[in-house]
Amino acid sequence: MKVKKEEDRGWVSLVLAVVFVIVVIGTFSYLFRDRSETLVTASPGFGVVAIDPFDQEAGPIGTGKDSADWIFLRGEWSVAAGAAFVSDPAPLRNIAAIDAGPQASVKAAISGLGRCGLVANLFDERNYLSLVRIEKYGIWNLEQTVNGTSNRLATVVGSQGTALNASIEVQLPIVTASVGDQHVSVRIQDLTPGRSAGLFAADPEPSDCVFDDVVISRPN
Repeated sequence: MKVKKEEDRGWVSLVLAVVFVIVVIGTFSYLFRDRSETLVTASPGFGVVAIDPFDQEAGPIGTGKDSADWIFLRGEWSVAAGAAFVSDPAPLRNIAAIDAGPQASVKAAISGLGRCGLVANLFDERNYLSLVRIEKYGIWNLEQTVNGTSNRLATVVGSQGTALNASIEVQLPIVTASVGDQHVSVRIQDLTPGRSAGLFAADPEPSDCVFDDVVISRPN
């Protein structure tokens, strides 16, 4: 009888172990499926130009086997622990971008409480669109910089947390900025067409900004 009870307990333990493994596998499958659908694909109406999950070894961005072809307009950018950051800041602002053709757009997962953000429809370091976190007020500003002077176009409000999915989508004359589940769209009739999009980090602490799962796209 004792042997029988021990066998029963053994079977119960085995069944519980199998159920645990199935639950774990299912959970991870769901999480990775959700991540791939929401972060590393373009929005409807846009075609992917470049994707960079920053999963290469530590070092300058753009040097990994499957990394995108990045250009540093300002500052030096690197990868560590599977994310990109400003490793050697330039004064005022730092920009890393990818040449994607006209109306370039960008989407990324952004962490950090500083002036972290994105640039899109970038013509050069003095002419571009940007979406930037304003930590003091807990908001994100959509800005247009022309000849080095920035003008706020709209504000995305109600976004909480230090790690958020953000994007700028350009379908002239409409520009849409998103942070989490909050969105704002503006109409810009005289927007100078740019060819690049990418990452933005500004003073006072640009190295506190961390970027992952970048998707560069343009309208189909």
